[in-house]
Amino acid sequence: MGKAFADMLPYTLGLVVSPFPVVAVVALLISANGRTKALLFEVTWLIMSWVVLLVLIALLGAVDTTGQAKPAWLGWISVIIGVLLLVMAFAGIRRAARRKEGKAAEVPRWIAAMDHMTKPKIIGVAAMLIVANPVNLASVAGGAIAAAHEPLPPGGYLILAAVFVVIGSTGVLAPYVTALSGGGERRLQRMRGWLIQHNGALTLLMILVFGVLFLAKGLRGLLA
Repeated sequence: MGKAFADMLPYTLGLVVSPFPVVAVVALLISANGRTKALLFEVTWLIMSWVVLLVLIALLGAVDTTGQAKPAWLGWISVIIGVLLLVMAFAGIRRAARRKEGKAAEVPRWIAAMDHMTKPKIIGVAAMLIVANPVNLASVAGGAIAAAHEPLPPGGYLILAAVFVVIGSTGVLAPYVTALSGGGERRLQRMRGWLIQHNGALTLLMILVFGVLFLAKGLRGLLA
């Protein structure tokens, strides 16, 4: 299990620094009845991340592994994901270069609407951010690929996935801890503004990093 976790650990970084879920939690915390809403979001985030990771591991055949060498198709999956992420990153960089300098970052409509979202919608947004955000999905997929060829019992995968998700969710959980401290709301407002201002750059950086990571890992597996 230790080797599997070591292989999965780099992919937690994408979940830790992904800006959108953090902005969503901050927006909920500074709204009416914010702590309850934010807690609902975070619980949904943790459960959904855990379930998606386990589903991907199962689909990749990890539960039925025989302990043999990593199959070549896992390497090809990593290469394909890496190429797609790099294409997305360079397309995003080109769009950013064409954007007017000094233009204020626009607040995504779904973030602006977080103040008035009902509980079912909050659950839906938390679940959607796992599978619809390329950084978050790449992080979970990378963790699944890293664990897919390790010969572990089913219970081992449950524990491994839980540890992966908890470590990866420290960024999402941090605003809630901040809200419990004195002067937390002022810090949350500053955090929200900074993340909205720089979310594009952070997202592009993580897509680029994960593209290189997936590509290198896939090529290493295919050439080994």
